[in-house]
Amino acid sequence: MPELNQHQARSNAIAALAIHDDVNALAQAEIMLSEAQAMRMPAVIALAMQTKVRVLQLRPNKAPAISLQNELIRYLKREQLQQDLAAAYWRLGQIYYDSLAYYRALDAWLKSLEIASERQDIYAAARAYIGVGKFFFGLGEYTRALHCHSMAQTIANSLNLIQLDTEIGLNIAADAFRLQDYETALNALNKARAAFDAGLNRPSWLGEADFYQGMIYFEQAQFSLAQEYLSRAYTIHHQHHNTWGESHVLLALARTFIKLGEYADAVAYLETACTLSEQHQQILLSIEAYEILSLLYLEQGDAAKALQFHKRLHALIRSNRHEQNSGLRLSRNASQRLQDIESQLELARLQARVLH
Repeated sequence: MPELNQHQARSNAIAALAIHDDVNALAQAEIMLSEAQAMRMPAVIALAMQTKVRVLQLRPNKAPAISLQNELIRYLKREQLQQDLAAAYWRLGQIYYDSLAYYRALDAWLKSLEIASERQDIYAAARAYIGVGKFFFGLGEYTRALHCHSMAQTIANSLNLIQLDTEIGLNIAADAFRLQDYETALNALNKARAAFDAGLNRPSWLGEADFYQGMIYFEQAQFSLAQEYLSRAYTIHHQHHNTWGESHVLLALARTFIKLGEYADAVAYLETACTLSEQHQQILLSIEAYEILSLLYLEQGDAAKALQFHKRLHALIRSNRHEQNSGLRLSRNASQRLQDIESQLELARLQARVLH
């Protein structure tokens, strides 16, 4: 539908603006929604609602985005726009994940996977598996995360979509890095770089590729090379206002400068990471940054500074009431849902192979 494509282009433009100017972008999203409601076209109204969510989810407080995304899901069901439900649940899962509500994220991603399986929507199924893999990654269960992301790649192979393959590959690289399987991580990163060289324009993903490349060099004690790639990642994330990526890279750079013996730079990056992560409610990153900073000041003999940041560290730990906890495990019900979906998807893949 050409008209819907025009609305989609408008939606993408508003989402792109939100990265730099979320106030103006939100105003434009509100106008788009009002116009869509006046047209009384359900598909356009749903797109406008999703556009507004895309703006809201960039803000530190995720509650408005979550509320509107749930409202959108109810609207899609009421208007029987089933083709958009899997993607809507996927985005809800991502917003929950960004707010560290991991089990709510998992529930949304499993719903997305169930819908994709019922509709035999291969693309949506692959993306849902990316989400489920992120859940395990967030819990520190990297082997299970890698299994899910490998499932996503298997499902996506028949589609031959460079952007989807790259998204999956970067998640595989992250999993493999955590498992210290650097060969698998580097293979995935090399494929991603080939996509970027071929013209894929996703700056935040390029920043992520540089981040993991730098972290592999860090683990191999090649600290100068680590600093080079991590600095590139920081520049990309900073220029594109990706605060989550920026905070992670700042911590990694601080660790790298400590290894290089450049303590003043390390302190500067850590203090920036503390400020940035607190501003954007990235509590776990804040805890890590304050911990390293207090220890670094202690090692340098500045007991007063060390105590100042140590107190802040404990205040953050006491205030942290998020679901993220290394002791959490997948519930029996969720595990059974995942197994049932995998069985359905295996059947769908076999059917698709016969048809082709």
